[in-house]
Amino acid sequence: MRRMKTGSIVIVISIVALSATVLAQDIIGKTGSGDPVVVDPHMLSDMFVDISETVGPSVVTITSRTTVTARMPSFPDFSSPFGFDPWQDFFGTPREQEYTMTGIGSGVIVSSDGMIITNHHVVGEADEFDVVLQNGESYRGDLVGTDPETDLAVIRIDARDLPAIRLGDSDELKVGQWVLAVGSPFALSQTVTQGIISYIGRSDVGLAAYEDYIQTDAAINPGNSGGALVDLDGRLVGINTAIASRNGGYQGIGFAIPVNVAVNVLEDLLDYGYVRRGWLGVTIQELTPGLAEHFGLDPGSGGVLVSQVLPDTPASVYGVRRGDVIITINGEGFETVTEFRNIIADLDPDSSVELGVFRDNRDISLTVILGERSADGTASEPPPPSEETYGWTLEELDRETAAALGDRELSGVLVVSVDPYGRASAAGVQPGDVILEIDGLHVENLSDVSRLLSSSEDALVLVWRQGRSIYFMM
Repeated sequence: MRRMKTGSIVIVISIVALSATVLAQDIIGKTGSGDPVVVDPHMLSDMFVDISETVGPSVVTITSRTTVTARMPSFPDFSSPFGFDPWQDFFGTPREQEYTMTGIGSGVIVSSDGMIITNHHVVGEADEFDVVLQNGESYRGDLVGTDPETDLAVIRIDARDLPAIRLGDSDELKVGQWVLAVGSPFALSQTVTQGIISYIGRSDVGLAAYEDYIQTDAAINPGNSGGALVDLDGRLVGINTAIASRNGGYQGIGFAIPVNVAVNVLEDLLDYGYVRRGWLGVTIQELTPGLAEHFGLDPGSGGVLVSQVLPDTPASVYGVRRGDVIITINGEGFETVTEFRNIIADLDPDSSVELGVFRDNRDISLTVILGERSADGTASEPPPPSEETYGWTLEELDRETAAALGDRELSGVLVVSVDPYGRASAAGVQPGDVILEIDGLHVENLSDVSRLLSSSEDALVLVWRQGRSIYFMM
């Protein structure tokens, strides 16, 4: 990889393309009072310049080195007519060889004494890394702490009087707001690009365990990771992290971790050496329209369904039950499982939380003190529901099978096979599932399954799967 010249670093500005008509005219906006105001486009350009000059010194380039061991053949790989390697006994096993992988990313100075926020994937697995400032000065970096579950890390350099960036408030961001991204894409340090906030609270992207991203169309490319996303006041609002791309380059969708999340991670890493997260002790699932209708709720009401309460957890101690629908947390609603997990995790362990719960067709309130998530039949019996009706094969669960599944105390009815085109498969049932309850009534044998399913047009079925329980509508 070619090393950048550090003597003269240029700030590159990428301005959104404007049509020829708009360029020839003034930009018309509105003041806070609603009165129209005319803004000279040159003023907008000057504003971008000022922001770049202010923010640039607070963004650093990080080069990392990681030693990797690879197995190398000890003899040329000649094709053998014997069907085996006749040279093995003479030349031994393949040898191991070490080589160094290099990487590049960005970081943001958040304190004048050398504290820098970046991404875990930039420095978390590196053996060593250097930090290069805007003025070309280079320092060896030390890892303070890392949080892979948010893909954030904190590093430190031995320097003083550094230009720390001003922090914004990511909770105040709005879709459509202008932002600038600053970093070192493709080792091009101090590159500035401009765009808008495209979405707030993007999750289920598959990048980290806890996701609550700011989505932007400001150009982000490899090397931007760990860099700054700033508002028009030059305040840090996000840490650039990843892109959605079919070819590995910029395609208009980038993701940044909100600065409020980054600050919380920073404070916990400095105070505790790890990130403390609130923990309830439940297994939850999305409240689908079918499940919402079954429980007598509006399909658009939001919330999550509790499918399992783990023993000896805050949830079990403070009265949360399987089948509860949690609607609010501290009076605030939410829509998805991911949102619920993020809210609970963001709360401090040992803090009190008020859960709004829908149970037995009525609303109740539960106060819970959160814990801390660690880093870490006979012939006379009715026949079972036919395979033609539900598309499954069932058998009663014996102790040996229960033990083989990992829980000797497990009781219920085992799903042996599922027709991929049947009713059970369409509902989400899989081979190996154990039917525990139907419409809230415990299932002991094949007769129970037949009786309970035949008495209900739309049954709520609770199954055990690999240590956790899940509800399905049948």
